[in-house]
Amino acid sequence: MNVDRLLGHFNLTTLPFTRAVSDAALLRHRTFTEALTRLSLALSTRTPAVFTADPGLGKSTLLGTLADSLDKAKTHLVYTGLCSCGPFGLVGQLAVRYGVRPKRSAAQTAQAILDELARSERAEILILDDAHRFPANTLDDLRLLSNLDFDRTPPFALVLVGQPRLRETLAQPELASLQQRLAIHAALSPLTEPESADYVDRRMRAAGARATLFRPTALAKLFEKTRGVPRLLNNLATAALLAAAVAGRKHVDVQDVDDAFFDAENA
Repeated sequence: MNVDRLLGHFNLTTLPFTRAVSDAALLRHRTFTEALTRLSLALSTRTPAVFTADPGLGKSTLLGTLADSLDKAKTHLVYTGLCSCGPFGLVGQLAVRYGVRPKRSAAQTAQAILDELARSERAEILILDDAHRFPANTLDDLRLLSNLDFDRTPPFALVLVGQPRLRETLAQPELASLQQRLAIHAALSPLTEPESADYVDRRMRAAGARATLFRPTALAKLFEKTRGVPRLLNNLATAALLAAAVAGRKHVDVQDVDDAFFDAENA
């Protein structure tokens, strides 16, 4: 069954469980809203922050929502997931991103970056994604950029983003100085069962559904099989829709979810 036939079968205008999320399809559940609020505060006050989430929980979606909330005329966002390489590691890479010529040492290069950011007329924001992949010595490079005069407003907002093991890395004694500067902490958790049902319903309605197509038992089974992880919900809900359509049903039953899960497990 192709996409057009699937959409036509359920009278949908678009696929409901895609990675791209419109505002109408976005469920701002409890931990999403809390994390977004914390990170927005971090950016507005230039307070260094750390944001962690397990894979599939919507980290990229939240960062996209955060970026969309910024006034582009007043802010300059640098987003990178690069790891350490080159003579000055992370500092050297950031120098390239900010158009700063590397100096004789990493410390001098870091100071040149800070001087450049201080001259900016816009609010500078640096988001380092996949920071859980950075070795401790790479994260320690950030100390060169965060070792600021605390009586002054920092020239940029820093957000470290990664999987939960990033917090374990930051807890190492040699990173105590950096850890102490990361004053705002944000995290995402899996959806609760009611949130999972709301997530599916919101996605379906944003895709044009005029009625609840997933039976309550099917929603419960979706939560059971995916543990409230949005990426897994997307995959299994899409497969269940396809199973229902192939069977000629206009609603998704628990059997469709079971069949879709079995097929995925035995693919």
